[in-house]
Amino acid sequence: MPASDISRNTALLYALPAMAAAVPTIPAYVLLPSYYGDDLGVGLAATGAILLLVRVIDMATDPLIGWLSDRSGSRKIWVAIGAVIAGIGLWNLFTPPDNPDVAYLFWWATILFLGWTLFQVPYLAWGADLSGDYKTRTSLTACREGAGLIGIVLAGGLPVLLDAADRSDEIRMLALTTLVLGAVFVVLLIWRVPDPVAHQTVATSPLVPTGNLSFATTLRLGLRSLSGNRLFVRLLAAWMINGLAAGLPAVCFPLFVRYFLQLDRDAENILILSYFLAAIIAIPLWVGLSARFGKHRIWCMAMIMAIAAFAFVPFLGSGDFVGFGVICLVTGAALGADLALPPAIQADVDDWDRYRFGARRTALLFALWNMTNKLAMALAAGIALPVLGAFGLTDGDGQKSGALLVLVLIYAVFPVVLKAGAIGMMWRFPLGSRHQVAIRRRLLRRRV
Repeated sequence: MPASDISRNTALLYALPAMAAAVPTIPAYVLLPSYYGDDLGVGLAATGAILLLVRVIDMATDPLIGWLSDRSGSRKIWVAIGAVIAGIGLWNLFTPPDNPDVAYLFWWATILFLGWTLFQVPYLAWGADLSGDYKTRTSLTACREGAGLIGIVLAGGLPVLLDAADRSDEIRMLALTTLVLGAVFVVLLIWRVPDPVAHQTVATSPLVPTGNLSFATTLRLGLRSLSGNRLFVRLLAAWMINGLAAGLPAVCFPLFVRYFLQLDRDAENILILSYFLAAIIAIPLWVGLSARFGKHRIWCMAMIMAIAAFAFVPFLGSGDFVGFGVICLVTGAALGADLALPPAIQADVDDWDRYRFGARRTALLFALWNMTNKLAMALAAGIALPVLGAFGLTDGDGQKSGALLVLVLIYAVFPVVLKAGAIGMMWRFPLGSRHQVAIRRRLLRRRV
């Protein structure tokens, strides 16, 4: 837990909403594509196309939300509005009628992800605002992502403990849990956690004037100046590539368990639970190692560990629960680093951006960060599901058509290649603790 410039209580109350927001993560990213595409009969190709379209629309809102959050001088109001809208969309998307069509999926998925953006972008920027200390930021990010992982484990454990009758009952149960936890934790966040940028005037510079300029003008000038922030571009590219490497297995996970390993739903839930439990347990290890060896280098080591685990996937066979369970534990531990370290590196890069360009645009940078993550997940669903549908994975002749081979390639082989590219970008990343401390000192003298 953070122990320097923010209290443990503040860190805890800031982190708790991430738990509520994470409960629907498994349904939204892992179960929902196959639930609508296979169980509800919408079709894999149609579901993948709709989710890709929704993500593209959703990404367009990220810079606007970031700009509004920076311009308004408040994180709290946008977090509150986003939580309400996301709750409405969540309930309707997770409790569909018996025979939903593509219009139903499109409308409520759009509402959900719009609310999610309104909540998440200011929420991430809020965490970067709370502390400027190199190690404290990592600890605070770890607290937030650890709380999120607890929410994911809760989502994986509840259906098992309460013996959900079917997939529909399981998803409805998780939606209700999210709404209850969110109502409590978001209220505590807004009531008790300080907003450091509230009522501050956003600094300006000749390169990135803000003042009364329109959103379009501010965004254009901001994006133009970002080309000079090579640290941000480099980190964003690595985050995008690694996000796609994580998104492909996430989208294919239920299909891989069901059609390749031929395991039942209970085994699937246990595997998901073990995956995220390993991530929670590993986070303190990654945080401790990053304080000693640097965030970017330890993140790379975690990606190397995930590559080693994925290399064994092609050797699995039908019913190989134990072998795949070991792979889930190793890749889950690597996920802990993916969640805890890159956002902390991004907060440090924001310091460099503020020093280099003389403007506070934390939420805009995190909006672009969030947008990149969404693009990766959209591409994962938009590529994997239509391709698997074209090869007839859910048809009776899926094995004859070579669909299982394609499933293995998408689930394990492509992520290995992508993660190798991300490692190449981040291994020699130049912003470490010594540089960040120097930048913070100069910012304090400048008062930006």
